Amino acid sequence: MDWTLFGLVPMLFGGAPADSPRALLDSIYQPLQNGQEINLEQHYSAHLQDLVAYNLSANVVDAKGARIDPQAPEIVAFNPFLNGAEGHVDGLAVSEPVVQGDSAVALVSFESKGEPTILTISMRYEGEWKINDVASVGSGESWLYSWLLQFDPFNQQ
Repeated sequence: MDWTLFGLVPMLFGGAPADSPRALLDSIYQPLQNGQEINLEQHYSAHLQDLVAYNLSANVVDAKGARIDPQAPEIVAFNPFLNGAEGHVDGLAVSEPVVQGDSAVALVSFESKGEPTILTISMRYEGEWKINDVASVGSGESWLYSWLLQFDPFNQQ
């Protein structure tokens, strides 16, 4: 990617709107490759933001009103773009997104901690491109981020 002065300025000062699905993926993975933390939710579609908010509210207490075990996994702390809470991205490969109208999808592959990861990332145009869902489709655990947020895979509720 060509990081000209004009392309670097939005990255340093809060990020410009993603004008293409590829620009959105670059704005997420470029900082992650450098070990930087980013506010993931700024890149989420309205639907995905609603699911994150739901997960936070649903997992404060269980169905009986008792506080949830603080040792239980935090789904919202999970970074779907890394397939874990933290990690380093090695050997990143991002396919050219396929765009159909206001939807797009791309495959992302990388290694983190020696483990290969393949993700399918769906995007939606909402005035700018946003992440609508992430799915792990490689070897190992398969998951769909929206499902993890909406349902109770760790039996916390």
